[in-house]
Amino acid sequence: DQGRSPSHFLGKDLSRAADEITFYEQALELQKDPSSGLAPLLSFTFEYAGVVEASIEGAPAGEKPKDLLVMRNLRDGFEKLRMLDIKLGQKTAQAGWQGKSRLAATRQAVVDGLTNSACEGYRLEGFDNCPATLESMDPLLDIGGTQKEKTAKKARRIMLQRLTSSEILCHFMDTHLDYAPQTEAELAATLSPVEVNEIVLHHIVASLTRLGRPRPA
Repeated sequence: DQGRSPSHFLGKDLSRAADEITFYEQALELQKDPSSGLAPLLSFTFEYAGVVEASIEGAPAGEKPKDLLVMRNLRDGFEKLRMLDIKLGQKTAQAGWQGKSRLAATRQAVVDGLTNSACEGYRLEGFDNCPATLESMDPLLDIGGTQKEKTAKKARRIMLQRLTSSEILCHFMDTHLDYAPQTEAELAATLSPVEVNEIVLHHIVASLTRLGRPRPA
C-alpha cells in the first residue's frame, strides 16, 4: 500500500504457527466490530493482514509454496531495536493442550517455579539488543564458566527468566553506554540517551493507561 515500506510486513511459516491462526483471525474480526469493546486490548496485538501463499526463493522446481501469516514487522524503520520477549502467566503449560504431554507439562511447571513466573506472574524469555552491562554478565562465572556454547546459552536463558520486573526495566532503559551528543550543536540536533528514555517511558505509560480507561457511555 502507498506509504508503507517494502518491509512493513513479514511472513511467518503457518506450519509452525498453526495454533496461532485462530487467535489472529478472531482478533481481526473483533477489530472490525465497534461494539466488541476489545479495541483497547487488541491495539496491543500485531497488525495482521491474513494468510498468503508464497513460493520459496531458490527452492527446487515443483516444490510446493508455503502458507505464511502476514504480520507487522516490528523491526521495520529501525536501524537498532531493543525488544523484550515476555511470557505471561504463572503457569505456562497444560497437559492435553495443543498436544502437550503430561510429562512435558510437569517439566514446564518445574521451570515456571524456578523463574519469575512463580513470583510476579511473567518472565523474560528474550532480549534483543540488550545493553552491554547485561550482555557481559556470565551466570556461570562463579564456577569457572564453560566453553560449551549450548550450556552457556541455557544458563543465560535461565538468568533472564529469573530477572524481576524492576531488573528488566532497569536493563531495558539502560542507555548510558550508547551514543551521547558531545557538543552543544550535536545536542541541539540529536536526542540524548536520557531524552530517548523519557520519550519511551512516556509512550509506555500512555499506552498502558488506555487499558484502564472506562468505556464511554
